[in-house]
Amino acid sequence: MDSRTAWKIYAALLFGTFVTIEAAAFQAPALPSLTRHFGIPINLAALVLMSYFVGLTVFAPIMGRLGDQRGRKRVLLAGLLVFALSEFAAAAAASFHVFLAARFAQGLGVACILPGVFAYIGHLFPEQRRGMALGIFAMTMTLGAASGGLLGGLLIDRLGWPSVYWISGLLALAGLVPVALLVPDIRSERSDAPFDLKGALYLFTTIAALLSLPTWIGNFGFRSPYTAVIVVTGLLGLALLWRNGQRVAAPVIDIAILRRTAFALPSAIYWLHLLSFSGVVYALAFFINGRPGGSAAQFGFVTLFLYGSSVLASPLAGRLVDRIAPRHVTTAALAVMLAGLALLLTLRSDTPLWFVIATVCVLGLAMGCNTPAVMKLALGAVPPERLGAGTGLFSTLRDLGAPTGSSVSLAAFSASLAFHKQQGTPDALAAALGTVGWLLAGLIGLALLLSLRLEGKRAQQENPRLSQPPRDGRPVDQRT
Repeated sequence: MDSRTAWKIYAALLFGTFVTIEAAAFQAPALPSLTRHFGIPINLAALVLMSYFVGLTVFAPIMGRLGDQRGRKRVLLAGLLVFALSEFAAAAAASFHVFLAARFAQGLGVACILPGVFAYIGHLFPEQRRGMALGIFAMTMTLGAASGGLLGGLLIDRLGWPSVYWISGLLALAGLVPVALLVPDIRSERSDAPFDLKGALYLFTTIAALLSLPTWIGNFGFRSPYTAVIVVTGLLGLALLWRNGQRVAAPVIDIAILRRTAFALPSAIYWLHLLSFSGVVYALAFFINGRPGGSAAQFGFVTLFLYGSSVLASPLAGRLVDRIAPRHVTTAALAVMLAGLALLLTLRSDTPLWFVIATVCVLGLAMGCNTPAVMKLALGAVPPERLGAGTGLFSTLRDLGAPTGSSVSLAAFSASLAFHKQQGTPDALAAALGTVGWLLAGLIGLALLLSLRLEGKRAQQENPRLSQPPRDGRPVDQRT
């Protein structure tokens, strides 16, 4: 396939990516309006986010596997259609329960799209040009997140909260046309493998328990029997999921891929980085709104620079990882992230806004540089016949980072703020932000240590690929 054709196909795929990520970013400005419209308490507003992420994280590996078996174009088109219809259902929802069901379906639709686009990158671009494509993919996702918050706020103020869902649905329907006309259908040679229904059920149980745990704790406390049941359910689901992945020929969670150090390390590093990045965003939201002269508009202005710096860095880093080893870019990006967190620890309630903006630009630059590097490392560790399974698994690990980071950060910030206010600390907001900063710095420090174990290009080439499963259908456990 020539370069011009590949980029034309990729542009059609990126449109669907942009629409879905932008729609996800619409939720933050819509939450206050939704709580008022449906008459729900603020603590239940987390269900709006949780229902979406459960659908996304559970079905990402499932749809990646189905793409390998049934054809990636079919899964992509189905995802865009489901996403559009679910957006219309959310806009017209007569009750909160219907709205939550629509949000779950939105996550399902996105789970059909993002792993598929990620997998197509491995087919459309050779390794020496893949970094640039991944950089543009990361830039598209970040640009969607940045524009979604800003555009969503403007639409909600002028036209009401249903407008963001109507518009997203119409854009998704428009995205069906270029995908149907331009994108070729690609599937794995192992299309006759049976679908892993048990694995799908175990994955749903595990992810639902994991993502809902902060909500249960927040409403009933750590010692509640309800919380204990959720914890036990999640652990049992995880154990059954792991056992199932070692017994079936085409598992939803491919344990053989997950066991490869070349895949697991960059995935873990990216998860830690996303967790920390999300934690910074939500901690800053309360810090900026709570300090003298702070407001939601001021926070929106700050996040514009946060995401904007990441948008600018992603394609440049993508070009860079085509020329030098991605592991070097990852290590440097994590070091820059640590430097940004060090600046975060110096923020006070009276810190000038320009210094806050400079701090978030450093953090955004680090995120933008690391994303294409770890994506290229993880994608390079997955054999072509399992790209859908591998990218779906990577998407699940990645998408767990944002909700985990937000819940951890908010819990640490609120507990620290309450403690320092009780102690009469002069600048309790800064102290609470510092608590979050130290916690996240520890996570980035761990990611930095893991990055030192990443393999170079030569080492990856010397390691054997995952082989086809033997005739008895059991996957091969090949460790790097």
